[in-house]
Amino acid sequence: MNAGFAKAAAVMVLVLALPFAARAADRKDAELAMTEAGTTIESAERADAAQYAATDLNDAHDMLGSAQAAFDHHKWLESVFSAGNAKADANLAAARARQHRAEAATAEIETTVRSLREQLGIAGEQP
Repeated sequence: MNAGFAKAAAVMVLVLALPFAARAADRKDAELAMTEAGTTIESAERADAAQYAATDLNDAHDMLGSAQAAFDHHKWLESVFSAGNAKADANLAAARARQHRAEAATAEIETTVRSLREQLGIAGEQP
């Protein structure tokens, strides 16, 4: 999945969620959203997103900072949306880190299989 598609998908989810957010968000909603985003960012960091998806992880941190700034100005709904964006970016970063680990594991397995095939070919030629 490319980054443009992922960002577009995240925006679409937020647009579709807009009618459900018609009611005014309050302080508790903003606090909950920021806590969830912070937890998701921490999870992405534990998944080595800083190494494999630094841009997405930095975007998540930036959006969480925007959420905190909106919260500090009592802009609850803006804070909730920014926290949601932070959570989406953190999830994307974690997914990219998992993808990188999976691709590395696949490459290692392919190398092992190739080596075993070569050994079997050599063993098959001996009487």
